[in-house]
Amino acid sequence: MPPKPRVLTPETARMRAHPPPPLPPLPPRTTPPNTPTPPKPTQPPRKPFSFFAHLRARYAALPTPLRRTARVLRILAPIVPIGLFFSEHVLQVMRVSGPSMTPYLNEDWERMHTKCDMVLVNRWGAMPWERTRRLERGMLVTFRSPANPGQVAIKRVVGLPGDRIVTREPCMKESQIVPFNHVWLEGDAEDPKRSLDSNTYGPVSISLITGRVMAVLWPQLRVLRWADWEKGVVEGDEERKFGENYRKEVRERVVKEAVKLERPALG
Repeated sequence: MPPKPRVLTPETARMRAHPPPPLPPLPPRTTPPNTPTPPKPTQPPRKPFSFFAHLRARYAALPTPLRRTARVLRILAPIVPIGLFFSEHVLQVMRVSGPSMTPYLNEDWERMHTKCDMVLVNRWGAMPWERTRRLERGMLVTFRSPANPGQVAIKRVVGLPGDRIVTREPCMKESQIVPFNHVWLEGDAEDPKRSLDSNTYGPVSISLITGRVMAVLWPQLRVLRWADWEKGVVEGDEERKFGENYRKEVRERVVKEAVKLERPALG
């Protein structure tokens, strides 16, 4: 079937019969000889990737509370390990519980069994300003209990290596020679049943000693002086609450240097 003829409008027929004249060609574009050629736009050099710059950008995008928290943590980060090292190897504050050192420590134990003293323990050994570099009788030391190594106890050094100790209950021997590198530790309580000490587990190796008590911080501040032990004087006891000759019977049970042995050093 032949296609149907298309009927043109009069305007379309006139445009086809008389097409418009062609446009004249554009003149060639010339550049004056003295005119500099404008430089082509260049892209800025791409910066290399920086991990720290990326972190700073991410940090700046955080909310203000998070940035403050991160700032505090950045300050505490070096302080925490220093504090842990200081408390474990230099000075440590400990709480004394139990009646074994009464009345020298926990003086009010008879009235208030929940009240405990706070003491300052030197774990470094001998401090630079101290004259003595050895363990001495009368010193209060902290040590890992031979009966329970997980427990740290506080007792008084009563005998040094070579001393003969007249024991008390519950020790089965009447007397005991303190061997080399050991000390005899006892509590200050008059009742032997209140103190678990060398009369129960024997002389204590100096390798178990972890520190020496320097001062009582609470409830009454006082610096402990081990030399007053031989005199029977308690530092700060101006009212003589502890008696005229504190624990004289304990010193009388010690025969000093019954056997000549070297004294153990601090630390």
